[in-house]
Amino acid sequence: MLVNLLFYSTLRMETVLDSQLVNGLIPWVIDAKIWHTFGAMLGWTLVAFVLDKLLYRYTVGRIGVRYFFTCLLVLCFWQSGCAQLETIGRVQDVKKPVKSACEPNCLSIAIQRLQPPKLPPQGLPKPSFEPQGGKIAYGTNVRLSASSMPVGAVLEYSYDNGKTWTEGNQMAAVTKTPVLARTRINELVSQTTQATFSPYFQRMFVVGNSIMNHAPAPNLGWFNFNGMAASALDKDFVHLLDKQLTNIHPQATFRLQSGGGFERNFVSYNLDEFNAPLQEFKPDLIVVRIGENVNEGDVNGTNFEQAFERLLNRLVQFSGPAKVVCTTSVWNRPRTNQSIRNVVARKGYALAEVSVIEGKGQYFASQYADPGVAAHPNDAGMQVIADLVWEQIQK
Repeated sequence: MLVNLLFYSTLRMETVLDSQLVNGLIPWVIDAKIWHTFGAMLGWTLVAFVLDKLLYRYTVGRIGVRYFFTCLLVLCFWQSGCAQLETIGRVQDVKKPVKSACEPNCLSIAIQRLQPPKLPPQGLPKPSFEPQGGKIAYGTNVRLSASSMPVGAVLEYSYDNGKTWTEGNQMAAVTKTPVLARTRINELVSQTTQATFSPYFQRMFVVGNSIMNHAPAPNLGWFNFNGMAASALDKDFVHLLDKQLTNIHPQATFRLQSGGGFERNFVSYNLDEFNAPLQEFKPDLIVVRIGENVNEGDVNGTNFEQAFERLLNRLVQFSGPAKVVCTTSVWNRPRTNQSIRNVVARKGYALAEVSVIEGKGQYFASQYADPGVAAHPNDAGMQVIADLVWEQIQK
């Protein structure tokens, strides 16, 4: 028993068997009871031998008495030695799965470590533009792409030199300023790519009053059919703008829409009048050149500013992607002008400050006897209006 206990306490069974099996010394699975039986037989034989010698040394009884006491001791301690064996079992049963103390009511939770995205050796790929730049119709979609996009990467572009970024794989060509693009994963960004486009306009929609166009009125001394007080068709601001547009894109065209009714009755004016022309023409450039016929006394009390904003919303709603350019009035309309400025600032549209010619006689048609006609811009005034509007179109 002593040998058996020493055998199991000093050398772990799993270690012995595993090491020997690995090294090819034991080619089969060995029952742990074999080891226990071998140790027990060896141990009890040794104990009996030692006890017999002690009894013989001190001459205790005959040989039969000595062996009787020896066998009695062996039988008394045999079960104590065998009890150890029941907890050992076979080698293949040693390693058993450990059950949780809370079973069967446990909730299994799988925890997975998130690995950072694997980047190509050269870093995040730089995106490219398609087309890469140059002359292009206003509002055309430009595609962004990058080769070998890592999982989780996104494409972004910026119209304002990187101050703000918009996620997307395509953008509209709506500005002449350089456009930036990059690839991003979380806080990691690629080098930026730059492209410069020159958008041209194909269809200009002008909302205006008599400065835009007026039929002949012989009783007023006016005999042309163009912007009132301009000496010829090609001298009013609409045709001056059209010339600029066709110089860039020869197929460019325009359409005129009266806004005089809105000026005089903006509180209850039916904006549905604009729907069909916009849907048919699909302009990519809208010029709103009104304000002279607005009653200054009605601006604040009836909220012209709100009505003007509704007009712009309707124009944009029923057109395609379009650039909007508004103007102030060439007459003394401070409240009207301020309302227009406020709306344009909120909407982020372009504004041509044509009010700079207000009160300057060299820009008005004083050669006409009728005061109404004489109050309209002459050729020089029309040129200033066209230049200021064109400056905003080009931005």
